Amino acid sequence: MIEVEVKLPAAELDLIKEKLLKTGFKENAFIEEHDTYFDNEQGDIRANGEALRVRETKDNLTGKSRAQINFKGKKLDAHTMTREELETGVENGAVCRKILQAIGYMPAEPEVIKDRTMLQKESVTACLDDVHGLGRFLELEILADSEEKKDAALGKIEDILNSLGYQISDTVRTSYLSMLQNRKKDRHGTQW
Repeated sequence: MIEVEVKLPAAELDLIKEKLLKTGFKENAFIEEHDTYFDNEQGDIRANGEALRVRETKDNLTGKSRAQINFKGKKLDAHTMTREELETGVENGAVCRKILQAIGYMPAEPEVIKDRTMLQKESVTACLDDVHGLGRFLELEILADSEEKKDAALGKIEDILNSLGYQISDTVRTSYLSMLQNRKKDRHGTQW
């Protein structure tokens, strides 16, 4: 699958949520996510612009938890977060993290923790994220099952951004992990 995604710094998430609901989006989840990213000793995964992650999710409405492992490939264009994404559920996130460490992968610091409200309209998922230690963001994403459908998906996302008063040029291409690491580096002169 190709995850066509944009990320927008957005302090006014309540206003954005209101606008999305008025255009037909429906709220379908309020969750807390804990993401642990991994790399090998040489740092090859990150250096290649890829990501290996174990995500643990708690549904704040039902209390149920789940875990998954994700691999995200290199970004496919110069303007968005669009990339191949492979993911599958795992029974136990803690055991999955231990397995990755046992075979030589090391966790990156810090862990990314966020409160996420998810809205859905047809194939578009809107994520209203409050990232601990970082701030508030809107992510818009569509899963495209082929390279040919990527451009149409991006066009749909651009239309939604425009309806909210934003453009692709307002979005960022940096992961939450990198933003948190850069914030820590800026504050102390060295990375974690």
